Amino acid sequence: MWGQRAFHIAERVFLISGVILFVFLLHELGVRTVVMNLRLVGWGIAPIVLQEILAYVANTLGWRAAFSSPRPQIPFAKLLTARIAGDAVNYLTPTATLGGEFVRTRYLHGQAESTSLVASVAVAKLAQTIGQIAFVVIGLAFVLNDTPLPAAVRRGLLAGLAGFSALIVVLVVAQRRGIFAPMLRFAQRLGLPERAPEFTRRLQRLDEEIARFHGDTNSALLLSSASFCAGWALGVLEIYLILWFLGVPVSVHRALTIEVLSVAIDGMLFFVPAKVGTQEGGKVLIFTVLGLDPGKGLALGILRRIRELTWALIGMLILSRHQLVSGGIGFQPVPD
Repeated sequence: MWGQRAFHIAERVFLISGVILFVFLLHELGVRTVVMNLRLVGWGIAPIVLQEILAYVANTLGWRAAFSSPRPQIPFAKLLTARIAGDAVNYLTPTATLGGEFVRTRYLHGQAESTSLVASVAVAKLAQTIGQIAFVVIGLAFVLNDTPLPAAVRRGLLAGLAGFSALIVVLVVAQRRGIFAPMLRFAQRLGLPERAPEFTRRLQRLDEEIARFHGDTNSALLLSSASFCAGWALGVLEIYLILWFLGVPVSVHRALTIEVLSVAIDGMLFFVPAKVGTQEGGKVLIFTVLGLDPGKGLALGILRRIRELTWALIGMLILSRHQLVSGGIGFQPVPD
């Protein structure tokens, strides 16, 4: 109980800090300058928003590859809408990017066994993180030598990547051996009230399903991670479009540099709800380091947020329509 309260307090502190940072950036760079930059984009906001469907398709392919064999015959369009709806919940609600995972499983209720659905979501979450780290590592290999980063920032990036990579190895090993039932037993030792044995049995079944996925073949996890990596890489296209519409001299190398650094910063500041302030501040920092106009960087951050909010709205509309048709979605993280 105390831990949950402390988590909510910390979340609010980070959220308020992000808002303060955003207001500070607006004040320092000038609201008028930001508005002028945004007006340069004009109708270009449409392709900036629409291109995101490519990343959603790549991420949905990554999720589909995260199902154990034999893979359930779920229509790709159903998986895609579930992906969009889940991302919307993750973006708009303070659930530490977990609420959307529960929504995905409930959205697909009846399309496959509950254990299979929950296991696929858990594996896909891990594969998405692997894909993120792979994109940053590969991207840095291409741009780091040509990017004028301060030595301290370079060391910080490399140390952060090493830490996250080590964490991924630990998580993969933990998933293979079973993580949910042991976590419940550990929580019970810390004072969490014991639940019915049936609850523990379901978690054990979930661990067995995930272990079965890892035991089938390593190629499935690699395929899932590669698909998610492609989803992260498609962010370069968005950056390229935004730079072009903002009138910033653009090249694939420059767009890749900005996106790699953006993903790295966002990953290290994952604990800030909806990346409030940190997304805009990160872009200003990157543009400053690269010798570009920081006002353009702030505009880029705002345009990306507009894209995110637009797709979050689309996701909530999908979810609302699904609730009307099916009679509602409940949050049930444990398989039936």
